[in-house]
Amino acid sequence: MNFRRLLPLFILAMGFLTVSSQTPVSVFITAGQSNAEGRASSTEKPEYLNKGYRHLKYAFVRSAQDGKFGKYQPGETFAFCDVTNYLLDKALNKDFYSIKCTYGGTSITPGQYNDDEAAWKPVWYADSIWLAGNKAHNSIDGGLSLTLSLTDGFVKCVEETLGRLRNGYDVKAIMWHQGESDRKNPDEYYRNFRDMITFMREQIYAVTGKEKDRTLPFIFGTVPHASLQYNPVIEAAQLRVAKELPDVYPIDLRDVPLKEDLLHFNGAGTEYVGKLMFNKLVELGLVEAAPVTVDNPADCSRVSQPLMLSGPSKPGRKTISICPGEDCGHLAMEKQ
Repeated sequence: MNFRRLLPLFILAMGFLTVSSQTPVSVFITAGQSNAEGRASSTEKPEYLNKGYRHLKYAFVRSAQDGKFGKYQPGETFAFCDVTNYLLDKALNKDFYSIKCTYGGTSITPGQYNDDEAAWKPVWYADSIWLAGNKAHNSIDGGLSLTLSLTDGFVKCVEETLGRLRNGYDVKAIMWHQGESDRKNPDEYYRNFRDMITFMREQIYAVTGKEKDRTLPFIFGTVPHASLQYNPVIEAAQLRVAKELPDVYPIDLRDVPLKEDLLHFNGAGTEYVGKLMFNKLVELGLVEAAPVTVDNPADCSRVSQPLMLSGPSKPGRKTISICPGEDCGHLAMEKQ
């Protein structure tokens, strides 16, 4: 065996291993309300999710802020981040960390709830004066700020886990879905959405000290147009913020199919959104991988079925036929 010929290859291989071993671990953050938390039934989840995750380290910081990560435990429902995390697990093929902070039915602007909820329901509001008089919401001692739940939870994760990793960590992006619960007072959403993104970035930068985190990628999905809680003013505000703030990226979810409640993504819609989120991470160069194939799962079958009309039961009476509009995903009977 000619060891002189093998020596350069050995040196190259060792150099590659050294660089690889020094790469910081990737951290991804998911936040928002119910569609980010996950409302699709586990009976609808893709079969591949049953295989579990090899490399995912998971922390849900809204309920407990101990800074510790563990294995993801699937429940009766699943979320788009479960799909995104599975694709990340396969693409990265090494340990990565997922931080999640979600709460169903929550708004950014305070006071969007019924009278009996207004006193306790937490919000994503990031006004500096308001934050100074409030604390993070968690399952132990209450608190009204979900934004502080996320940022305080992140700080704890760094103190207890991420900051102790041998090669450090790198926060890649925040993935967000929310907007339905602000529909009653949409005019304030633009400023509050902008302030919230800015605050999250500032707090993460204060911990990491990395200049890039001042404009940490913020990826959000819009509210499906067939949702009972869709408001075009909210969508316009979101898109305006995406144009004005750097590195804020919208994903158009207008046609995502919903459950029968016309509020939450169904199983196919949840998988669809999860794949779109992953592909956006790939597009932005945050993950070195090929994009996955994504087919729009909108169900047009109800629209294409034949229509049968019955005339009045007695002669001389008239019949009015009402045909709701919208798109091929759902009929918007409640809006039209």
